[in-house]
Amino acid sequence: MWAFSDESERADRMLVGVVLIPTGALDTARSRLRGLLLPGQRRIHTSNESSRRRRALLDTLARIENLTGVVLAFRRPPGTDRVAGRRRLLTAATEQVVHRGVTTWILDDLPPSQRTRDRASVEAALRVLTTGPVPVYDHRRSHTEPLLWAADALCWAAGSGGDWWRRVTGLAEVQEVP
Repeated sequence: MWAFSDESERADRMLVGVVLIPTGALDTARSRLRGLLLPGQRRIHTSNESSRRRRALLDTLARIENLTGVVLAFRRPPGTDRVAGRRRLLTAATEQVVHRGVTTWILDDLPPSQRTRDRASVEAALRVLTTGPVPVYDHRRSHTEPLLWAADALCWAAGSGGDWWRRVTGLAEVQEVP
């Protein structure tokens, strides 16, 4: 099982999407997502797409066999900064990854300082959560991995709500992180 994660933020609500897919379904899922690229486009970033393209992306995700996901949401209370909020979300995402038997976890690439903080959060959570095999994880640039677009789309849909979220509720759930 593989996992792919991306994040989003709306006001004081931070979101991390975790898309899960069996190894045998990776090629088909990647191919379907790449098929949505417009000429000259290197990646899909949901917030930059038109409503028509967003619908097409979310509907494509809903039709990809064996693709599931969870969106972890954390509402930052006053006095809690983004770094602390992200740490909580990554700890919760690591729990999901470990408990769902993920062997490989790809996170969207970030600036070096944030990547270092992410690695520290994930490593700390893995030390507490794992007694057996530890999932391999890495950061990749989103234009190199179409399934990061799926995680981005789930975060975007959860943050937008309404019909956008309804399109993918059959494959994903939102979990609030305390």
